[in-house]
Amino acid sequence: MDRIRLGLVGCGGMGTRHLYGLRELAQTPFDNVELCGLCDVRRENADLAAEEAEKLLGIRPQVFTSLGEMAQELPDLDAVDVVTDPSVHQDVVCEALDAGLHVMVEKPMAVTVKACRQMVESAGRNNRILSVAENFRRDPSARLVRHLLATGAIGTPYMALFHSQSAGDHIFITPWRHLKERGGFLLDMGVHFTDMIRYQLGDIDEVYGDVRLIEPVRRKSGLITADYTFYRRRAEAMDIEIDPTAEDTSQAMFKMENGVTVSWMAGISGHGGSGRQLILGDRGCIEGFGTRGGRVSLKLADREAMTQEQILETVEDFELDPLTSHLFPSGVSAGDDRADWKLIAIEYHELAEAVAHGRNVEVNGTEGLKDVAAIYAIFESHRAGRAVKLSEVETCQVYEYQAEIDAALGIDQP
Repeated sequence: MDRIRLGLVGCGGMGTRHLYGLRELAQTPFDNVELCGLCDVRRENADLAAEEAEKLLGIRPQVFTSLGEMAQELPDLDAVDVVTDPSVHQDVVCEALDAGLHVMVEKPMAVTVKACRQMVESAGRNNRILSVAENFRRDPSARLVRHLLATGAIGTPYMALFHSQSAGDHIFITPWRHLKERGGFLLDMGVHFTDMIRYQLGDIDEVYGDVRLIEPVRRKSGLITADYTFYRRRAEAMDIEIDPTAEDTSQAMFKMENGVTVSWMAGISGHGGSGRQLILGDRGCIEGFGTRGGRVSLKLADREAMTQEQILETVEDFELDPLTSHLFPSGVSAGDDRADWKLIAIEYHELAEAVAHGRNVEVNGTEGLKDVAAIYAIFESHRAGRAVKLSEVETCQVYEYQAEIDAALGIDQP
């Protein structure tokens, strides 16, 4: 099998997780990626990642502090995986594309829709692949839900809930996830959710939403349980308290193009929570949209609810792709403590197949832009005091909230 030569740009916590994803892929018969270089503006981060790569993969990639240097020193590089702070995604990705490299970029694709549009334009101008590393939809649970909906298992869907609101004022992983100009928690986690809604129910037509900043102070958790050395060191150095600038709570109603309505609640604040995902049809319902390391259930009219395992025993014509079947032979990822890494391995394999054989990637730049736009539609609706069409947000016609982020980061009009 052809293997592509890859560079990893951004060697922080998520970059470390991607190394584990490469190890998962390397341990399968489907391995088609060779890690050649590591790049981070902080040399110590790249060096730490190089040590980790040597342990995991048996090779020590070359280390660089600039993308330009890496591209020059490794002229046969095919692609880069961009895992930097999201606020610089558009700069790093566009530089890589203009250098003739194919790109996979972590979600969120960028911190505003205009930044996403710049990346899509650059990929088109350079005739290069732009793939967004959105992993929830790749989980076996999500693939099964899509199959159930496509085969009419619950009849015609008409309503859904996507609630993921948890209580608390702790710092979520890193302080930047609470800063408006860095994207904030709602964008960082929310694009997973909007992608799952769109994946299962089609595109969004209209959004009416509300966003709030409930917790004026965020506090460092007293218990450090980070799995990776980078995360552990960062947690130890983190300030005890921070002043957030990004909203931490959201509610919305999505009207899908097919007429389904979706009740949305997402956030991390306050003293109570709501966590349920449900798709209602006129013949039954599905509990869950599918998620990383998760499970779903099916309830048909006048029957007992079926677990994911029971569904798999009875459903017809459902197959996972060969790599996913290899990584999750039972068809269930729940309880697999390596599920996160395995889904990253699937993303890498798809990128390499696209580069080597001209195949399409599942979540391209246009899809990644739609996920970002769906989140900001909630913000822009709140600012505008009315429901907004998703097309208005995708084309930057309704853009007051994001304009402030663009101004802070110097993101130009596309």
